[in-house]
Amino acid sequence: MIQRSGHIMAIRDGLATVRVERASACSSCGTRSVCGAGSAAGSQVSVPVQPGARTGDRVTLSLSNGMLTRAALLAYLLPALTTIFGAALLSSAGDLAAVAGALCGLGLGLLALRFLGRRQSACTPLMIDSQPFGESL
Repeated sequence: MIQRSGHIMAIRDGLATVRVERASACSSCGTRSVCGAGSAAGSQVSVPVQPGARTGDRVTLSLSNGMLTRAALLAYLLPALTTIFGAALLSSAGDLAAVAGALCGLGLGLLALRFLGRRQSACTPLMIDSQPFGESL
């Protein structure tokens, strides 16, 4: 189980926008300039609001390892598989057609990811703890 602390920045329509604090390991990571997780401001995520939580509260978010693994596999494998499928589908028409098929397959895979990401709340972290502003966890 992966847990991160953050602060509720806003609450709207039953969703809390939480600014997640960066992990201490980010400061020594060699790829921190490329990865958005290590930015100084942290990252923001929308999660279902816990009853009694208010703007400014300090919260703990949790995401299971299984959810993270499934999301990573989907994000990497779906575009790769649709790219290969698109190229294989048009490879009999020549190299240029295979490249066009690969690009179309990649585009379809990315669009499918976007669609699945909007529909799927299975990879949304859960708010497991909330402390009023000024108190520590």
